[in-house]
Amino acid sequence: MDKAELLTRARAAMEMAVAPSSKFRVGAALLCDDGSVFTGCNIESPTYLGICAERVALFKALSEGRRSFTAIAIAGGANGGCPPCGACRQILWEFAPSLEVLLEDGRGGFTQRRITYYFPEPFDRSKIDPTRPPTGRLRDRKTS
Repeated sequence: MDKAELLTRARAAMEMAVAPSSKFRVGAALLCDDGSVFTGCNIESPTYLGICAERVALFKALSEGRRSFTAIAIAGGANGGCPPCGACRQILWEFAPSLEVLLEDGRGGFTQRRITYYFPEPFDRSKIDPTRPPTGRLRDRKTS
């Protein structure tokens, strides 16, 4: 899938946003290595509990069994480039440390950078257990 189509999918997802408080609508489209795409939009609630578009797209993909991701497009409308928040940067890096991030610029174009540009010094499992090497990708662990 080309970048323009991925951004188109992110813009379509943005239209589904539930943002009654902020009126700030965001859409994301996550491209898996098998070519499938999962979209997400930001969702707010009256109690100010909500979730970002990027995590919605990622969690949808994970819940459907996908584990390898190549790019994510993020659309924020006329607001221009809308980089992922800190929580999204962390979780995107954990599952896709070489992820390409496409940000709509609000003028019909986009910027493209790797997630490491936005998150240069990530927190990984090696910080919790120094005997484990930093992998940059969470793996499912089977219990016995």
